[in-house]
Amino acid sequence: MDCSVTNEEFSRFGYAVVSDVVSKDLLEIAFRYYLSYINVPGYYNVTEVNKAFDRYADALSEALIPLVQSRVEAVAGRKLLPTYSFARIYTTESELTKHVDRGACEISATLTVGYRNVAQLWPILVESAGEEKAIELDVGSALVYRGMEVPHWRNKLERGIWCQLFFHFVDADGKLTDLHYDGRGRLGPFDISGYAS
Repeated sequence: MDCSVTNEEFSRFGYAVVSDVVSKDLLEIAFRYYLSYINVPGYYNVTEVNKAFDRYADALSEALIPLVQSRVEAVAGRKLLPTYSFARIYTTESELTKHVDRGACEISATLTVGYRNVAQLWPILVESAGEEKAIELDVGSALVYRGMEVPHWRNKLERGIWCQLFFHFVDADGKLTDLHYDGRGRLGPFDISGYAS
């Protein structure tokens, strides 16, 4: 990976694309893992807004944080503290409304785990410097972005399923260090009942 190029893009636009963040072999296992929980009651939270299957601080995604963190730090050009991870499976008619993230997502990465029965790569859209850009992320590629500053969204998934992981961090030398671990005290699975993401 040419860190100088991605770091320059990140500094200029607030986002950069990084390929091969996690190996495809590992992500194939992860994809099967996440799909295996679809019919387990209570494992995923399904919201009316996104119409997707969501899981806060899943064991596997939390275990991947150190691996992803080193790549994100190289792009961001700074030391980071992890806050939390998030797994999501989008299905037909799922979408992601245009938004910016809360403080625990100062610097984030969204990584494509896998997909099935889709017509084509399903882009995530970002807005930076007054321009919208559609970014296609194949398996193993990630978008590293300033979550609180760069609006991002996805239009409806026309068909199929799409699995995505999100990894969130704060600047280790910044003003949001109190959000380290997102108030949990540690990385790892977390009882999400009553927890607002």
